Amino acid sequence: MNQVVAKIIYFVFTIFIFTTLWRLMGLFWNAFVPWNVQTDLLTIFVVTPVLIAMSFILSSLSFKVIRSSK
Repeated sequence: MNQVVAKIIYFVFTIFIFTTLWRLMGLFWNAFVPWNVQTDLLTIFVVTPVLIAMSFILSSLSFKVIRSSK
């Protein structure tokens, strides 16, 4: 039961990190990248998977820090 709760917390934390990264990327993307079809496809197929991977990496690193501080 303890592992299930830890995995749920990990997943929620990962979603929180992803939404934060997505909003930051959206601010910078709208400020510096012109709108057209190619940049939208780049966002969908390149940037989004990178943000997903970064959110899982940052979440796992933060959980390692939290567990080592106990």
